[in-house]
Amino acid sequence: MDVDAAAAPGPSSLGAADQERAVIELEFVQCLANPHYLNWLAQNRYFDDPAFVNYLAYLQYWRQPEYVALIRYPHCLFFLDLLQSVEFRKAVANNRVAEFIHTQQFRFWQHYAVNRVKDGSAAAGPTA
Repeated sequence: MDVDAAAAPGPSSLGAADQERAVIELEFVQCLANPHYLNWLAQNRYFDDPAFVNYLAYLQYWRQPEYVALIRYPHCLFFLDLLQSVEFRKAVANNRVAEFIHTQQFRFWQHYAVNRVKDGSAAAGPTA
């Protein structure tokens, strides 16, 4: 089943059933930000199912501006892109790889806010 991402309706044009589906898909897409969940999916052979891999390709519509505004965990879109690669799907099955990704993600979050505050205060310029 090859689904054209451009055919996905915008959030404002959805009916009640479609809104429920969009919420479910949003929750699933955001779960992809969790490397341990990706590891679980890989170890339970979800990535070996061609229908599931096609579903991951279909979910790329979440990159469109009207949908991306709903995303709270932007790392999920990065991992959604990586999941299009067979090599990444195989690699994330390894516990050490998943743990390494988790550690790097944690370090990013740990230092991102601090670095943004520093950048923001530097951009504001010296106060007199």
